[in-house]
This record gives sequence, structure tokens and C-alpha cells, in this order.
Amino acid sequence: MVVRAEKLVELSNLAAAASVDPSQWQVFLDAMGRAQGTQVCTQLIGYDELSKAAPLAYASGYDPEILHLYETHYADRNPYAANFAKCGIGDAITAHELCAPSELKRTQFYADILEPLEDIHAGGGSMLAFDASRMFLIGGNVRARDKDKHEDGWLQLCVRLAPVIRQSLEVNRMIMGLTFEKWAAERHLLGTGTAILIVDPAMMVHYACSEGEKMLGEGSLIGCDMYRRLKFSSEEMQAQLVSLLRRSSNGHSDVFGNARLIDAKGTEWTCRTIGMKLGDLDQSPFGAFLNGRGQAVLLAFKAVENTMSSTEQLQQEFALSNAEAKTVLLLAKGMSAAEVADQRNVSIHTVRNQIKSALSKSGCRRQGELLQKVEQLRLTGGW
Repeated sequence: MVVRAEKLVELSNLAAAASVDPSQWQVFLDAMGRAQGTQVCTQLIGYDELSKAAPLAYASGYDPEILHLYETHYADRNPYAANFAKCGIGDAITAHELCAPSELKRTQFYADILEPLEDIHAGGGSMLAFDASRMFLIGGNVRARDKDKHEDGWLQLCVRLAPVIRQSLEVNRMIMGLTFEKWAAERHLLGTGTAILIVDPAMMVHYACSEGEKMLGEGSLIGCDMYRRLKFSSEEMQAQLVSLLRRSSNGHSDVFGNARLIDAKGTEWTCRTIGMKLGDLDQSPFGAFLNGRGQAVLLAFKAVENTMSSTEQLQQEFALSNAEAKTVLLLAKGMSAAEVADQRNVSIHTVRNQIKSALSKSGCRRQGELLQKVEQLRLTGGW
């Protein structure tokens, strides 16, 4: 069963809300588990050594006693976990690919956890993060009798939602329990000296960290008037932000993105944006706001040290052609091969050949493995 676009927007909004209030992950998982018209036992599972997240973060649809049994006896004996490393970031993987049914049914895990819940050994999910310090996966267990009807649709849903879930997990890291500067420096993402601002649809600045206040005072890239309304030196970026805020205030969830800006001194900056609700920030380290209603956009600014474009970095790193690098970058943004072909006005055959060539040159066997390398390069390269 394919989930309608309206439901995808609703789920994306719920995942975005969880970015600043992790308790909302439960609301998101409850809604995601019911999105196909049947109950899928859903979980956001993993760990984060930096933020000390629990081994089983959130779950929905499971019998509470069986969930407790999992947490106390099976959290470190999950037969699926042995093959988590096979999952490419953002790719779909079935439960049967993680552990063959013939092998699974010989385990006590199956007898105690899956079989009592109407034999929920089908399903699968998508890997969200996997490195030395953390792992997170969004997944669900589907009843065996529903496998043919619901498994493919469930996997598609996981893949469609994976980008916004990953973004929200990063924001969880960014603002819940850690200062952004410490988080960014330790993860080698934006580094120290990052400026953070939160702006509402009226362009009012509701929050600015010390670096943000410094940027506002200098006025080289951004400034504000006596009413604390944000103003970019770039009219183009001002228009883009107004558009983002308008989309956010209308309930759209796709207000995530990166931009490159040049200030009046010629310094190049990375600007990252994410949509959120002001009311959700009351429980965050930012503290309560006088006006706690409505939508907002978080902006993070960092001066660019590496002036190479993302396309040039990919070409240099993996010896790709310009066309191959552009195709890989679009795939990394979550596009399918068909969508890339349409975007670049080339045939699907051309795109597939470019993907095949990029895999060969980068030494990757799977597309997910290549995109994982691209993501790592993005994080360390600042684009």
C-alpha cells in the first residue's frame, strides 16, 4: 500500500517536531506505524555514545510486556543486529535480508518476541546513521500474513522519511544536552564558531547564540533592525528565507537545506536551515519564548575554509567526471535515478551508466555505500 502525499507531509512534520523535542519521536512512531491502515510494530532503534541515547530509543505497537522483555533480555542479542552493517545509509533492507526466516525461527528471540505478536517476522527498515560512535535505524515488524500486501509499501515509507529523520536526529544532537559549538567541533561538522539563529515568519529573531549576535552586530552578511527583524545583505538569500518561512508557516516540512553565501568582505559562508515550531522550543536549551506559537526556521552559519565546490570535491576524491559527480550529488539529496534523469535532462540509461561508473571509481559495490562516503565527505568538507 502506497502512502498518500498528505500523509507523508504529516509524518515529516512530526519528525521535524521531534528535532527539538525528542518526546515527539513517540508521537511520530505511533503515526508512522498506522500510516498504511494496518498496525506495523515500529521502532527507532540504536545508540549514541555522545548524547548517551538509550539502546532502544522509541517503539510503537508492541505489547508492553514483550517490549520490556526485549529491553531487559534481548537488546544485545537481537539476531537482526549482526547484519546491520550491510545496510547502506538511507537504503531499504528487509527483515529477511537481515536474518533469514529459517535461521530466525530457531532462535529464542523469535519464540519470545516475534511469534507471540502474531508472527511479526516480516518488514524491515532503513539505516539512518552508522559510525564508530552511533547507530540508528528506523524499522518495523510486519505480520507474516501481511508481508505481500504491506512490506513493500512499508519499506518505501522508511526510505521516503529517512532524510527528515536523519536531519532531526542531527538537530537532537545539536541542541539537546550539548552546546552546538561542542557538538560540531567533536563531530567535525561545522566546527567551533558556528552562529545559530531562530527566526519566525515575520523575520523576528527569537534566539541568537554569541556568534550569531556577533554576526548581527557586524552586519557584513546579516543584520537586524531595531525590532530585531533579520535582514540579509544578499537580496537573493533574503527572498529564499522569506520563501522558507512562508512554507514553514503553511505547514510544509521540506524546509531543510544548505546554501553558500558571500558577505560584504568577500568571505564565503555555509548556511544550513531547518524548520521547527516555536512552541516546541519551550522545553529546549533555548528556553521559553514570549510568543510560543507558530513556525520558525533555525539557521546555522559557518565560514567556509575549503573554497572547492561539492562537485569539485567529489571529482577530486573519487576521480569522477563532472557529470558523474553531479549525478551522485543528486542521489545524495534523496533523488531516484529517474528523478536525476529528469532533473539533468538526460536518459535514465545515461544516469545508470554514470552511477555504475561512480561505483567502480569509488571502490563501492552498492549505491548506499557510495552515498555513505559522500555524506562523510560532506560532513568533513563543510558543504
